[in-house]
Amino acid sequence: MVHLAIIGAGIGGCSAAYFARKYLPDSKITLYDVKDGIGGRILTNKEGHLNRELGAAFFNATNRTIYGLVKERRLRVRKIEESRDLAVWNGSEIIFKSSPQAILTVLRLFSRYKWSVPRMLLVLREAKRKIIKLYEEERANPTELEALFEFVGLDKWYKKSFDESLTTIGVDRDFIDEIITPITRIIYSQNADLGGFAGLSSVIGVYGESIYSLTEGNSVLPRSLAEASGSELELGRKVKSIEKTPHGSYRVSVGKTASIFDGVIVAVPLEMAGIAFEGISMREWEPQQYQRVYLRVMRGFVDLSYFGLDESKKVPPMILTTAEADPITHFALQKSTTGESFLSIASTEPLGNDVLGEIFESGETVLEHDWTAAYPLFKPVERLPPTRLDERLMYLNSIESAASSLESSAFAALNAVKMMRGDLR
Repeated sequence: MVHLAIIGAGIGGCSAAYFARKYLPDSKITLYDVKDGIGGRILTNKEGHLNRELGAAFFNATNRTIYGLVKERRLRVRKIEESRDLAVWNGSEIIFKSSPQAILTVLRLFSRYKWSVPRMLLVLREAKRKIIKLYEEERANPTELEALFEFVGLDKWYKKSFDESLTTIGVDRDFIDEIITPITRIIYSQNADLGGFAGLSSVIGVYGESIYSLTEGNSVLPRSLAEASGSELELGRKVKSIEKTPHGSYRVSVGKTASIFDGVIVAVPLEMAGIAFEGISMREWEPQQYQRVYLRVMRGFVDLSYFGLDESKKVPPMILTTAEADPITHFALQKSTTGESFLSIASTEPLGNDVLGEIFESGETVLEHDWTAAYPLFKPVERLPPTRLDERLMYLNSIESAASSLESSAFAALNAVKMMRGDLR
């Protein structure tokens, strides 16, 4: 029997536990997390019949790993229709509004931004082709993420900024500032120097395919995976150190106790984990910084003049923002049966009551949440951190130098478990 420790009970750690049960069926799995619950950066808020995703909000059918997990666990999904009905706000007025018909949206974009649109569509088509090839290569040859990205030609994206990658192929500055950057700001609240692969994956994720969330809330997924893995849960337990023993196993210390494992998968950012490594020589890499995001949900009657609209205009359920609208990165609107609206506001700084008073004719705050480390600040990097820190010691968050999403975490987990299986043979 293989004794396996997984540190971190977010989507990455829970996916790793599930895949470990699948590919290492005789293993005994212990799942640690410093928090008392499962889910990490997935957080579903339930109020009546409404589910609000305060963390990782959606996935699409292109996300093969997550989509496969959802189907295997027979979880119900709902299509997020409002993803096709959006507008872009520059801080004072709506500068673009989509059509429910995708072809009409493309025509509107082409009339305004000309050849930047087909150039962007060609980029997305080529990127999707390479991502499919990435899945195929991982299935045939699980290995370091850096090697996988290089093999399919996706490494050039994380080595440059998204802006540089797009302007090099002739995408117009206005199109980037008014359309592309607002799309990336839904997921990553960066205006400049966003890593290329993070930008590329966010555009594909938001407007490349139909997008979905789980009917019962996305928080169901990590809990379902952890349950199916049969892991022993050690929640509310902080791992202090990982020490390699003379026999090649690993001593994981938690508080005043320690346990011996044949392999360890670290599924938390080492920059924040505070784990001491002993007897393990690892390649160094530049630590990542993380973005803080504030979420506020308001209930009441929205003042349309705030968005430069009159009462005859319909407010789209998704309002993206340009850099001029900082610190607000996007709005999500849900209508209630009473005629009131629930407006979710994401920002990189707390919003004052003066701003909130301008948005609502009358309203109240029903929910606030502060993500102190919502996701990395993505910068171009020459190399990704290693997945294999040591023999049978894997690191899932190495992929977060390129991108951070439900899919990237699950994909990294699948790849790491297969690498672990090879080490244990």
